[in-house]
Amino acid sequence: MLKLLTVTTAAFLLATSSAFALTITNNSSKEHTVGIDRGDKEEVIKIPAGKSVTVKDCDNGCGVTGPWDYSKFKKTGDKIAFSGKTEIYK
Repeated sequence: MLKLLTVTTAAFLLATSSAFALTITNNSSKEHTVGIDRGDKEEVIKIPAGKSVTVKDCDNGCGVTGPWDYSKFKKTGDKIAFSGKTEIYK
């Protein structure tokens, strides 16, 4: 019984892991840089063309700055996609 519970819990966490992260998708044909500001910690992420990254630790919100030239306040579970300088959805 314990083994089944452990396997079920692990499967659930794997299936829902994207819900516990901020997802940023680069739909352009070039690599772009995105800045993540968590208040006490900043991070710069390079996103290859056509790829997505997941950012954890945005439960209280993160400032996200990218090729769209302004910061957006996002949190865990949100999604951003962009093509060049245009943000596609929030």
